[in-house]
Amino acid sequence: MKRMFVPIILIVLFAIVLASCTKADSESTKGMINPGDKIGDFLITTSDDEDVFYTTNVHCSFDPATMTETCEILVGTKVNSALGAYGDTYSGENLDAYWSDQTYGIAIDGRPVNLQAFGSIDITNPMVGKMRLWNVVIVTDKPGKITIQHSGEIAGESVEGTNVLIYIAP
Repeated sequence: MKRMFVPIILIVLFAIVLASCTKADSESTKGMINPGDKIGDFLITTSDDEDVFYTTNVHCSFDPATMTETCEILVGTKVNSALGAYGDTYSGENLDAYWSDQTYGIAIDGRPVNLQAFGSIDITNPMVGKMRLWNVVIVTDKPGKITIQHSGEIAGESVEGTNVLIYIAP
């Protein structure tokens, strides 16, 4: 009888250890998002590639009641959905001051983004000239939907809103 208890005890101990490892791994996915992290099939990364789609440059369907902008994007498209700061003139005057004073944050599917880890990128917007955005890029190779919430203050203006990216097959 004692011989049967030893294998059963070992199996139970192995199951407990395995369950605790699984729980620790799933809890780590609830922390801040850093470059290279995945949310489901979505890779959250950085890019200085010219092929990045910036939602600040091309506006999609907007619902003013919910402050939600929804974009349909082809699978494989790199998207930067961060809001940007721009200077007082087309030359970008005072951009550095506006950027350093911001209190802006992003959450993707409810998880906060570690913006400092992603860094920033400067782009040219056809309407306002030089802009600076956090270099948070989302890409996937499968159809799906992901939600980005914005909140805080940039250049003395309160910003709050939501972007919904719906990746569709070509």
